[in-house]
Amino acid sequence: MNDDELNRVLRHAASATAAGGPSLLHDAIMARVRVDDGRARRWRAFVRWLLLSAALSGLAAAVGIGWSLAVRDTTHSKPPAMRLFQEGTP
Repeated sequence: MNDDELNRVLRHAASATAAGGPSLLHDAIMARVRVDDGRARRWRAFVRWLLLSAALSGLAAAVGIGWSLAVRDTTHSKPPAMRLFQEGTP
């Protein structure tokens, strides 16, 4: 429900006569509120899905980048040259 519809409903409620008008108007307003509640729930579900998918794609990208950098790293592929293990050197 946007502002124009709400203003129209409220103006209609203010000008309604006492002979059965308010009860009919109340039902119409409550029906509209229920529809808007469903719309709000759908938007919340969509935003949650969007945030979750963004977090998962970020995590997948971080894992992929980390893996590709770890595969190319040669730091630990051969042991460092230490004087203790060199033969013939005093």
